[in-house]
Amino acid sequence: MSVATALGFELDGFWANLLSGACGITRVPHLPADSPLPVKHAGCIDDTALAAALARFKLDDPDRSQQLALYAVGAALENAGLPTDGSVELPHDLVLGTGHGNVGYTNEAAAIFHRDGYRKLRPTTVVRAMFNRPANVSSIRFRLTGSSFVVSCACATGALALGDAFIRVRYGLADQAVAACADTGLDPATFAAWNRLGVLSKIPEPERSSRPFDTKRDGLVMGEGAAGFVVETLESAQGRGAKILAELVGYGSTCDAKHIVVPDSAQQVRAVHKALALAGLAPEQIGYINAHGTGTELADVVEAATLRAAFGGGIDAIPVTNTKAQLGHLMGATAGVETVTTLLILKHGLIPPCQNLDEPDPRCPLNFVRDKPLASRPEYALKNSFAFGGTNCALILRRWPA
Repeated sequence: MSVATALGFELDGFWANLLSGACGITRVPHLPADSPLPVKHAGCIDDTALAAALARFKLDDPDRSQQLALYAVGAALENAGLPTDGSVELPHDLVLGTGHGNVGYTNEAAAIFHRDGYRKLRPTTVVRAMFNRPANVSSIRFRLTGSSFVVSCACATGALALGDAFIRVRYGLADQAVAACADTGLDPATFAAWNRLGVLSKIPEPERSSRPFDTKRDGLVMGEGAAGFVVETLESAQGRGAKILAELVGYGSTCDAKHIVVPDSAQQVRAVHKALALAGLAPEQIGYINAHGTGTELADVVEAATLRAAFGGGIDAIPVTNTKAQLGHLMGATAGVETVTTLLILKHGLIPPCQNLDEPDPRCPLNFVRDKPLASRPEYALKNSFAFGGTNCALILRRWPA
């Protein structure tokens, strides 16, 4: 697996930052001092850190979203002990998720056209703006010769990418696959559009602004990031002596089919139950839940109701956490990065506490881990992701070795 966030690009450093309660939410650096935007903070990746990460794999691409995608794929291959120099063809499928795509570049191209006319557009505008570009350029760079495509479903995107890769391997469409996700929506026009939507937290202190499930929450905080995973059959992994991180055992997805931004608990519950059924598990076998936890007034309450409906009274015994208070909401990458967090929890037997959860909303009666890390070695963990548009995804992971 791999990760790229405001809290680091290396797994060990990312994990240490989560445990320490570090916060990667800061003022968006490109905003002028007199910006009229009511919200000016996000989970921003440092440009120097990103440049250093790209240099490790000699990656050269002009677009930030593509840079994050290339890094996520390359670092996941490296972590899996696979070649990253493009010298060897790899038969892996690639399922790459992105919520915004290369929206920063498309916004820039539109501005150039309207200001200067069509002759000032780059001849490469089409191939740089294609929504499938992150998957295809990543396949070309790392010579991944299996099926290669992009999936997109807002903030459930990373879970959908990993779930699709899981299904392709489990049912014999591929022996090996790479699932990755990358997203950034912090270019001036896109960040302004999110400000206009009215769902961003206006709490002025960046490190206090994201407060999932807290009574003083005021909305979500945007961020940028990426994550990647190599998924393969047990026979393939053991045959090449791979370092196995976990077993992916369950996946479920549904659509609310009701409203573009108002979540529906009934279909969220169905997604969780579908994942449990595919895994052949009873609800009481889940030992940890990584919640979606956007920090919006309605979504947190609906998600808490979903977990209580899916697990009944047993939910009171299951530790629940969320990392958006430290990273922000990474949109199309958020589910992938939070799955990395879940895998690290299974590996280390330690659950980092929720940050900024000073006073849990009584309408969200869950067993939140607070104040300090919790020593726990669950065998099975659930990762939920619920998106604008009504897409719901649930992933179940098993600690390895069990």
